[in-house]
Amino acid sequence: MSAQISSKLTEVADGFQIHSASSLDARFLYREIFEGGTYAELPLPDEPFVIDVGANIGLFTLFVKRRRPKARVLAFEPIPDLVAALRANVERFSLDQVSVHERALGSEERDDVEFTYYPLLPSSSTLFPQDQGQLRELLSRSFPPKVVDRMFQGRQVPVRIDRLGPHLDGERPVDLLKIDAVGSELAVLRGIEERQWPLLRSVFIDVQDVDGRVDEVCARLRLMGLDAAVGVPPASAEGGDGLNYVIHAVRP
Repeated sequence: MSAQISSKLTEVADGFQIHSASSLDARFLYREIFEGGTYAELPLPDEPFVIDVGANIGLFTLFVKRRRPKARVLAFEPIPDLVAALRANVERFSLDQVSVHERALGSEERDDVEFTYYPLLPSSSTLFPQDQGQLRELLSRSFPPKVVDRMFQGRQVPVRIDRLGPHLDGERPVDLLKIDAVGSELAVLRGIEERQWPLLRSVFIDVQDVDGRVDEVCARLRLMGLDAAVGVPPASAEGGDGLNYVIHAVRP
């Protein structure tokens, strides 16, 4: 299905083009990942095993592979338009040892779950569109109301949800689990079996603090034996939006 969907090349920096579904979103993600420093300090061994949940068009996967060319990456993305761009970027940049899975992750396996996909703002696509009020308000500080309305004109897309547990081989530690799941962070963590928790060495989560979500995610990570610290992404720190946070948890 995804392979038949076309993606467009977007110039996100001088001389640097990637396949994308939305030029606006791709440029924002590039600035956040490659220029903003959000992930710059994450320690990784020379040949890490990385799981990218909410891989979008693959910019974080590309960031990891440029830092650690021998990294093995499992990339999960449920939206067909984004999967098409993700696979095109894996091919464009000749990324080996990258496995793309067209599905979301959650606490249980389900078929044909309705995701709300925002074509102009794909990185905000979610199972929980009712939680996007604060983000709309934040964007309205920078864009006219009509533009914000267009950004949140979504359509329903049926996706497959898996648990992460079955994708772990039970032996190789996960050097970094990155989650950018727009409301599904806890569900992703609950999809890991208790016996598998020791495999996780480091977890990095981008999360919106809606209804105390940051505290809930931190509590779950600590239950799993990880030390969790909360920070603010550099882009959010500049504007002080009070919505976007990052959680970095490591095993002592």
